[in-house]
Amino acid sequence: MNYQLSADQARLQQDVTAFCADVIASRAKKLEEGVPAERDALMRDSLKRLGKAGWLAAGYGEGGLDHVALYLVGEALARACPATFVSMRSSVHLCAGAIRLFGTPSQKDRYLKGLLGGDSVGALAYSEVQAGSDLGGITAAAQADGNTWLLGGTKDIVVNAPLADVFLVLAWHDRATGPDTGMSLFLVERSAQGPGIVGRVETMGLKGVPIASLSMDRCPSAGILGDNPGQGLSQIRRLMSLGSVGMAALGVGIGTACMEVSTAHAKARSAFGRKIGMYQDVGFKLADMFAYNDLGRMLALRAAWGFNTNDREADTLAACAKLFASEAATKIVNWGMQILAGHGYLAGSTMERLYRDAKFGEICEGTSEMLRQEIARRELDRFEGV
Repeated sequence: MNYQLSADQARLQQDVTAFCADVIASRAKKLEEGVPAERDALMRDSLKRLGKAGWLAAGYGEGGLDHVALYLVGEALARACPATFVSMRSSVHLCAGAIRLFGTPSQKDRYLKGLLGGDSVGALAYSEVQAGSDLGGITAAAQADGNTWLLGGTKDIVVNAPLADVFLVLAWHDRATGPDTGMSLFLVERSAQGPGIVGRVETMGLKGVPIASLSMDRCPSAGILGDNPGQGLSQIRRLMSLGSVGMAALGVGIGTACMEVSTAHAKARSAFGRKIGMYQDVGFKLADMFAYNDLGRMLALRAAWGFNTNDREADTLAACAKLFASEAATKIVNWGMQILAGHGYLAGSTMERLYRDAKFGEICEGTSEMLRQEIARRELDRFEGV
């Protein structure tokens, strides 16, 4: 097996890392401060800058999605600013990614250029208060009115809702047939008759991510994704499986940022006549941080390569990558907090922000418990009859 990135991949990694360090990293702290309108404007500007530089379109080739390229861009962005990564991922990996995978040619022509160029922002609205992981419990529904579908209901915790120009909304179109064939993803554009943005929320970490609920009352849809009713639940499941690599990128990016802060502190701070990095209690933590983070990166790239090559184990590998990298990130930031001690615990410090941001990976888009169940089920199926 060749564990080396190709020349093009290595160049992409180097260039996007440099761009994010130069343009995006300095905005991470600013996205924690100020009123929501100011943070929203800064986030939209960051997405536009990423789009104009070509990083949002990286991985979106004519032949299909390049998941290794998507991962490399994602890790670099998460390292510089986890909040910007989460907003970008909702707009590009989830919304634009779904349109790229499942949309009709006319839908791709209408939406992809703006989303990948950063001129427009996308959002995926699927969960509800009473239906988080259990998507069969959603209540949002669409009714046909001539050639138009009118949506009603409320979507909960929608990333990018305050900014989004286009939404993908999971809703029933035919309850009688059940969730597997009775749900569709509806394209909804922000307009005078569009969805209402209500109940904006503040989160423990990733404070720069614009999040709110989506309220719809006879909200007109621009059509069903792919113009093929009944595929909504399977499309969401596919997105979540592919998206596990992106969530692994978030964990590894946060882990890398934490390692940089911790190593710099261990080199600069002295205690009892020695740099604290020379003490085993600190040095061993740094070693464990590197090992965990590198393993997370290897698992994620292995899963991304699996998706690129249609490996039948790719879905399981992606679940393993997301599970390991997200839990590794919380371990790494905890070790980093121990190394920085009181200096890391200060409000407004980089370590304090990373400590809050890291937890998101373990509870988002499949909790660690759910991923373990999924991996175990696939492992049991693999050895059925043994």
